[in-house]
Amino acid sequence: MKQYLEETLAAMRPAFTREAAFLWFVAAFAGFVTRTDNFGVTSIVRALWLDPAAYNNLLNFFGSSAWSAETLMLKWRQWLAMQNVAHAVGDRLVLVGDHTKVVKDGRKMPEVETLHQDSETGSKPSFFRGHHWGCVSLLIKARNKCFGAPLWAEIHRESLGEKRTTRIVNQAGRIAESLRHNAYLVLDAYFAAGPVFMAAHHYGGRLLILTRAKKNAVAYLDPPPETDPSKRGPKRKYGQKLKLMELFDDRPEWFDITEALVYDKVETVRCLVLDLMWKPVKGKLRFILVESSRGRIVLMTSDMNMEWRLAINLYCHRVVVETLFDSLKNLLGGMAYHFWSQYLEPASRKPKRNGKRERVSSRPEKTEETLAKIEKFVAVQMVVLGTLQLLACKFGTEIHGQANCWLRTPCGEIPSVFVTKTALARMITRNLLTLGKDRITQIILAKQNPIDKALLKVVASDKVA
Repeated sequence: MKQYLEETLAAMRPAFTREAAFLWFVAAFAGFVTRTDNFGVTSIVRALWLDPAAYNNLLNFFGSSAWSAETLMLKWRQWLAMQNVAHAVGDRLVLVGDHTKVVKDGRKMPEVETLHQDSETGSKPSFFRGHHWGCVSLLIKARNKCFGAPLWAEIHRESLGEKRTTRIVNQAGRIAESLRHNAYLVLDAYFAAGPVFMAAHHYGGRLLILTRAKKNAVAYLDPPPETDPSKRGPKRKYGQKLKLMELFDDRPEWFDITEALVYDKVETVRCLVLDLMWKPVKGKLRFILVESSRGRIVLMTSDMNMEWRLAINLYCHRVVVETLFDSLKNLLGGMAYHFWSQYLEPASRKPKRNGKRERVSSRPEKTEETLAKIEKFVAVQMVVLGTLQLLACKFGTEIHGQANCWLRTPCGEIPSVFVTKTALARMITRNLLTLGKDRITQIILAKQNPIDKALLKVVASDKVA
């Protein structure tokens, strides 16, 4: 496991144009794994017992021009594609995309806006100030356990010139092209919009969409044939209008009753597959109506040959992106960043309703660097999370032996991200206490004692193959 971890970090080396930046990346990686609090960069210094001067060095690392979040995630995707853990359907990978919102109260933090979130949890406010993130993950599978390996994340902002929905679709298309694979993109009902399917259409069949339709969705049958060819005027494009959610009660004879696997449980379901015209795309989509013990749902896809069991299975796997957000936020503290720009006009504590005036920065380039620091901070955390998932898939027995933690409910043969993080943190801490000879430990020891320049030079001279 230790050797595999070093190989994973070594695969990230081409993302850094300078060796010093890569060494600080290794230290930040180890700090994110071993830290016990989520108070930003200072937690790395405490977790690895670094010299206090390392705090400013870490801030400079996240602001360094020697690397970017895009290049790091590119190398991470290339490494992930080589691990043979992706869950494929035929020749297609399964990508899962979604949004998440993070509360941020910093008055000088860039791109903070007023957000609205519908939640069944009473502890969450309806309106708050924060960042709106978009994310794309890859469905990976080991035995009977699935993970959503992070591939891309970015703060949505108007300066990008794209809508939030189409931004995720375009990124997923570029990822599929870079991996040289066809892919399904599984999305929630928020993305049941015409521009989403139109954006995916530009990739020529490489990217197909599967999403849940809204409850008020309507579609149309094919128009009836013309009985009078000499009739003036344009021909009808749409036939009878169907309110999809009402078909469960209005047309019960159309449905088939059969068994299907829903969230790893075999259930008796009612199912109906219809190829209908949908006005937002001015063409046909496949609609799959399913009623199970969990309720009624209408799925829609641009794959006109998709089998209904496959559609249910893929949509049930959409939950992996929610687990990804939970691990990133609550386990790793990946969204607990505190970067702000002193050149940015402070935001109002009580913004006016519908007030969308952009805040002015006296040095826009510096404010943009602050935004890049935030995305770099999250990018490193995503590499940490993805590495933990890979270790769980490949070294389950070894991780269970090293974690030495009590669990009320055992997680099975494949450990969870929490158990994997615990085992890896124990391993790194033990190596530091025993002055281990592995490369990761030597890098951290060199930064604990900045006076020992000789040790740092030895580590820097040990080039990664």
